[in-house]
Amino acid sequence: MAPNFYNSLTPTIVEPYRKDAIKKGGHFYAPVIFDKRICGLYDRQQVARQRIHPSPVNIFGLRLEPDSMIEHALHFKPFRQWVYALSMNVAVVVAGSVMLPYGCPSISPSQWGIQAGLINAYILYLLLRNLRLNTRSDDRTSLSSLGPANWITLSRGSLIAVLAGFLLQPWPGRSSGFGSVMWIPGIIYIVASAADFFDGWVARVTARETLLGELLDTRIDALGILVACLLAINYGQLPFFYVSAGLAYYTVRFAVWLRRKTGRPCSEVKRRRGAKLLAGAQMAFLGIVLVPLLSPSVTRIAAVFFLIPFLAGFIADWQVVCRHEKFAQIN
Repeated sequence: MAPNFYNSLTPTIVEPYRKDAIKKGGHFYAPVIFDKRICGLYDRQQVARQRIHPSPVNIFGLRLEPDSMIEHALHFKPFRQWVYALSMNVAVVVAGSVMLPYGCPSISPSQWGIQAGLINAYILYLLLRNLRLNTRSDDRTSLSSLGPANWITLSRGSLIAVLAGFLLQPWPGRSSGFGSVMWIPGIIYIVASAADFFDGWVARVTARETLLGELLDTRIDALGILVACLLAINYGQLPFFYVSAGLAYYTVRFAVWLRRKTGRPCSEVKRRRGAKLLAGAQMAFLGIVLVPLLSPSVTRIAAVFFLIPFLAGFIADWQVVCRHEKFAQIN
């Protein structure tokens, strides 16, 4: 059953086409291709989610053509794109589990595979739940594929999953004396962090800046910082309190959710000036900490100077969230 294409159109635009429509079962079929001014009046994202038959329909001898914009939206196969991402993540976990005994004999392949698989499952859940956001940020145009920028972001997520597999295990190569192997976790995180700047550049160059890309980029950045903090603490490179840097994003998100759940007002948090710079500095610091260059005595002192401004940014965001409530108390 076709949806009612006229539900989201204004009556002044719909009426001239009503005489060319056939009413059947309470739904209207338009035997014409909508022109551009009509295409811009309905929610393309909503149409893409509805069950629309992309091929022409014959009713009472009339050939009913689907709208070209609807047809374009239908070319995006969300589940197929998700299956591609699933295949990539499964291949990474399987390949890592097979190669670990040869390169890192001190690492348990089964434990590594379970931990990496859990992180990959979380990333796949985020992708599946938010595939509907694969629309351009400026005009909300639905795109027919995830695009290269989103695939780079998902690849970054796979690298973070690989890094998470080393949690709760000894630093590779420390006990065996293979110093070069100790560089593996740090190099993985440095590559994943460097790709954070590359995927945004690709999105701008290809004009495919999407809401889905923004969400995945933010979530994978936060996940990477949390995993890197836990790993550095596990290796004794950072003090235990540095876990607050990894939990800061999730703490603020939970607090905002709790405020909304209890009906308290929340102001919109806009991107702070210098926030990207602070996040980049934090990633660079964690990447250096995870390679065997600096002793723990040096990294623990430096941790204080990198932690304070990073947490101050999240405190500033929280003050913005609570701004409406303060104004209400003053008034």
